[in-house]
Amino acid sequence: MLLQITQILFLKINKFISNPIVKTLVYANVFISICALAQVIVTYVVFSIPVNYNNNAYLAFVFLSTYLQYNVQRGYLINQNNLNTERSQWLVKHKKTLLISVAVCLIIVLFLCNNLSSTSITIMVVAEIISTLYYLPPFNLRKHGYIKPFLISGIWVISCSAVPLIENNILTSHSTWFLISQFCFISVLCLLFDLKDSVEDFLNGVNTYANKFGTVITKFICLIILVIGSVSFYVFTQNLYLQIAMNLVLFATALTVLISKEKSHGFYYYLWIDGLLILQGIVFYFVIKNNEIQLNSLLHNL
Repeated sequence: MLLQITQILFLKINKFISNPIVKTLVYANVFISICALAQVIVTYVVFSIPVNYNNNAYLAFVFLSTYLQYNVQRGYLINQNNLNTERSQWLVKHKKTLLISVAVCLIIVLFLCNNLSSTSITIMVVAEIISTLYYLPPFNLRKHGYIKPFLISGIWVISCSAVPLIENNILTSHSTWFLISQFCFISVLCLLFDLKDSVEDFLNGVNTYANKFGTVITKFICLIILVIGSVSFYVFTQNLYLQIAMNLVLFATALTVLISKEKSHGFYYYLWIDGLLILQGIVFYFVIKNNEIQLNSLLHNL
């Protein structure tokens, strides 16, 4: 009975990851772009940033710039060593469509820059340069395995959290605790990706926490960072609803750390681990909205 259930589950998972729509979401970097969108929404919800043209334009800016950066990077990294992988074959097959979409995205992103302050534009340009140097020789920052997860996390926090605070004039010394908590959360997800790439990184001469210290130590480091993130968020705010939302996300992340394995299918990382970024956006949005509904109901009864 258990064997039959396992076989059925295995077949359903294979059918799911073979779905052309799912492959497009992952391989065309649409899903990771949605993840970036969700992270900006977390910032908007936590700081009650108003919905207006400029803030909506920034949502579009982050989504499109993430799509642009990841597709340029993925396309550039195709070489003789990975040409036969499923992802590379998909990218080659859809090369023309992707190039057109990247060109369109670039034009729209440049137009959306008109809605950003000069300070934010400068910060984003620096972040984009670092993102490019991440994979572009001779710099190839990704070869510095020990700082790689934190470099990626820093860029995400700057783009999805710091810039929205700057644009709405609410970046303070106190709000930096929120940035630290987000940095810790995203860093853990990046460290988990090192588990997936541990063998490849080792063969390429890249020392990471995963291939240098092993899976157990890497997971322990992840859990320590999650604790730091939880404490940082508590220092940022003692709001009960925000605390519940954050702890739910960190609990799900801690469980993910414990169950993650090196040999998990790539889609486990691209959909579930990256998907935790979306989960955080969903949890924060509904917890805060529910809080607002209860508060409005209470005020109405009074």
